Amino acid sequence: MKVVRHGCKPANISLIALVIGAFSFTAIAEQQYERSGAGVSYVSDSSSADIGHASVNYRPVADVVSELAQVVFYYPQGELPAAIYVDRELQSALKPGEFSVFCVAPGTHTVESYFNDQPGYQGKQKPSHQLAMKAGETYFLQVNPGSKGTTTALADRAIAEPLLKPLSKQTRIVNRASQVKPCEYVMGANVASIQESVLFQFGQSGAKAILPESQAKLRTVIDFVKQGSGTAEIELYGYTDAVGHTESNQRLSEARAQTVRNVLIQGGVEPSSIMATEGKGVAQNAEGCVAGRTAGCNINSRRVDIVVR
Repeated sequence: MKVVRHGCKPANISLIALVIGAFSFTAIAEQQYERSGAGVSYVSDSSSADIGHASVNYRPVADVVSELAQVVFYYPQGELPAAIYVDRELQSALKPGEFSVFCVAPGTHTVESYFNDQPGYQGKQKPSHQLAMKAGETYFLQVNPGSKGTTTALADRAIAEPLLKPLSKQTRIVNRASQVKPCEYVMGANVASIQESVLFQFGQSGAKAILPESQAKLRTVIDFVKQGSGTAEIELYGYTDAVGHTESNQRLSEARAQTVRNVLIQGGVEPSSIMATEGKGVAQNAEGCVAGRTAGCNINSRRVDIVVR
């Protein structure tokens, strides 16, 4: 394993691979989405240029419950997209400037980023490194620049979080790793306990337009907040894709944020805990996206981002 040393210590993690080949990164994202059947793992739609960036910036993550271990995978700089695999299955694919947060059951898992290794895909077929994850622990894994194989390094929180601060959450790729579980957090410190995206159908903002997986996410958020100490602070930010007029998209983004607010309150969340309900218009990851209903960057732009502190 190749490791670039800059305050990070090498992680004992498994070799896995990604097929990128001749397909564009956006095309792969769309294919992954369509194979999943509907909206994502981790919220009229104006044209507004980096397709790769999601709009949720990193906030310090809280401690997870003892039944889970948490991984923060981040890619500060580089040129090529990197596949993120968990136990030989695709969790996400990061472009430079992106991060992904996910949880697994405590124990030993193969967790790896990988650059092009086609056509043999030896990293995926014969993983040789593993990471033993302890209950309740958070692991920060950094993707360093490279063009072949893996450059993953394990970093301390104090080193990782200054690099994570300007990064954006990856939202294009639907998680397909069966061992990945929803993160559940210990309430307390002023950190982001939950960061989720609720996806909507094209051009719609009503509660019935929320995609099924996102409806399940909303229930998880509601349960989490209600089980906490009552001191949660919630922020809601609505977005649209890049189809339509600027004014219409602004109104649509505001309506989506208000819908999620209403659903949370109807579920038992105290209205006073919702500190922000804002429409942001066209999502940054939709800027420059090919117009259409099925493009991956459009699908994941029709959303409301939820941040629970």
